[in-house]
Amino acid sequence: MSKASFDIIPMVAIHPGGITLYSQVQWSPRKPRKPKFEHLIKSDKKHNGIVSNSARRKVSKAIGYLLFMANDKLLPGTAHGRGYKFKIAFVTLTLPSKQIHSDVIVKDKLLNQMLIEMRYYYGVRNYVWRAEKQANGNIHFHILIDKFVPWSELRDRWNRITNKLGYVDRYREEMKKFHAGGVKIRKELLKSWSYKQQIKAYQAGKANDWNSPNSTDIHSLIKIHRVKEYVLKYCTKDEKNGEINGRMWGCNFELSDIPGAQVIAHDSIKDEIRKLDASKPGMKYEGDYFTVLHFNIQEVYDFGCIELYKLFCQFMIDHFDFNVSTVLKNVS
Repeated sequence: MSKASFDIIPMVAIHPGGITLYSQVQWSPRKPRKPKFEHLIKSDKKHNGIVSNSARRKVSKAIGYLLFMANDKLLPGTAHGRGYKFKIAFVTLTLPSKQIHSDVIVKDKLLNQMLIEMRYYYGVRNYVWRAEKQANGNIHFHILIDKFVPWSELRDRWNRITNKLGYVDRYREEMKKFHAGGVKIRKELLKSWSYKQQIKAYQAGKANDWNSPNSTDIHSLIKIHRVKEYVLKYCTKDEKNGEINGRMWGCNFELSDIPGAQVIAHDSIKDEIRKLDASKPGMKYEGDYFTVLHFNIQEVYDFGCIELYKLFCQFMIDHFDFNVSTVLKNVS
């Protein structure tokens, strides 16, 4: 049997916000098997509330693609009588009452159902979510989406879903008991929740028999200038209020560990890479096993690197069925 040999192949991966240069090992005839050592202790893969560097890179990549594909949309009627343009929304989902199920069950039975219904009813195809612990120990979720969802419908839908496990029923029982003698002000919350606001919340709760807890929130991020940095910081911070059981974050399948437009770095590709590198020398990061050129796809096009640009466009068509005519309009 002939001994296996290998070649080192220079590769390029093109993403919306950067180009990665790396090497790929090509074995001939095939990669040799590694010996198994069953006596070694298996590593503990629990995250312990810490977001690994690998996870940060994956989250960053998923958010980058989501933002890139999000078109400007007109927010329907507002209090000012006019609409505002937005690209993405930041949704927060909380449990209406004290968590009595495991994090895994809450994610499997509640969060998963919410994501399914958001896709079915509102066309939410691309999303990134992050689970966190509140100070009270309850798990809650932040979800980045690229569609408009009416806040009242979102709340009604989430409350219905959470009540599959009885969370709204328990909330109603708690509120009726708490306000049994009439409105009761939470003095410890007055700094963040004023007297008038508490009275208003009491009146609204009593009117609907405590069936519509304030369990959701939506931010459009209209006023946030560096949206990716803002959202990425939020989604990759380490957990401080307790460990999450199971996954801390997730996204739709298409955004999961995206390879980007990959190509062997042949001569014409190398020429375009050198052109980019020479145009802005400071836009490069060199790691131990890879190099990243921090150029968005608009800059790749503007600097005349047409082959790299076309490869990226073809990848977006094949992987996302994305309308490439909007590629240049969606660069942040």
